[in-house]
Amino acid sequence: MIKRGIGFLVLFFLVLTGCSSGDDDMSESTESDPGAGYMEDAALEDEAIDREVTEGQGQQLIGEKVIRRVQLEYETLDFQETTSYVLDTVSSYDGYIEYSNESSYSPSGIAPRDQSRQYRRVDYLFRIPTSSLDSFLDDLDGMDAYKLSENVGSEDVTQAYRDTESRIRVLENKEARLNELLEQAETIEDILQIENSLSETIAERESLQSQLETFDDLIDYTEVRLSVTERPRIANARGEGLSFLARIREALVDSFYAFYYFVQDAFIWFIYAVPFILVIGVLVGIGFYMKKKLFKKRK
Repeated sequence: MIKRGIGFLVLFFLVLTGCSSGDDDMSESTESDPGAGYMEDAALEDEAIDREVTEGQGQQLIGEKVIRRVQLEYETLDFQETTSYVLDTVSSYDGYIEYSNESSYSPSGIAPRDQSRQYRRVDYLFRIPTSSLDSFLDDLDGMDAYKLSENVGSEDVTQAYRDTESRIRVLENKEARLNELLEQAETIEDILQIENSLSETIAERESLQSQLETFDDLIDYTEVRLSVTERPRIANARGEGLSFLARIREALVDSFYAFYYFVQDAFIWFIYAVPFILVIGVLVGIGFYMKKKLFKKRK
């Protein structure tokens, strides 16, 4: 009995020692495994991103970040003077040319002579400081050209801008936390896992930062699309808002222009037709000569 009692006590102490050792091992394993903590932190960071963006969407931010766009179309008699004026005005407001395209064309439906002369057209895409946009447009009204159209639009991107800022802040916090976990990682598996998540976080943050910079550029510098078309003649505002007498005057001027160019075109057509007229005249003369000789022989 004494031996059995001693054996039971020994077995009891061994079981207690093993359980205590197992708990210590599990505790050490958890503490030394930054990967497990990383998974929990990553999930919390993703929840934080969604929460911040959702909270930002609940705030109605209107008019803080606005992108403006302007489209202008002009006609002019003096193409060189008008385009020089436009470029000088852009330069005076510290704007710059993002795109330009100059082409030539032959007008149709205005006067016959327009088809034989090449006229020019240029399309510009300017970037003008938004703070100076209104003054820039006022200065353009002073040039010697007829404005066919002017369209000014705006797009409020305040909400998208603030949401992007919120996501960047959360990603920066997540990046800092991942760097801390990377320093604590001990196994290669944990290091690779954390580095992979870190690279994805950095790529996403840089992409959002690029979007934010694009927003800033579009907000600070307004997009102005401007076209200038050279015309042989520009009727006064196309007859809009003119009195009856003024419209009669315009009609008379147009008729004189039409007659003047008709005479020019007729003369030019005659010059082109001279060789054909000469050949036809020679053939007709030969025909009459042959006919006359045949008539004499019959007599």
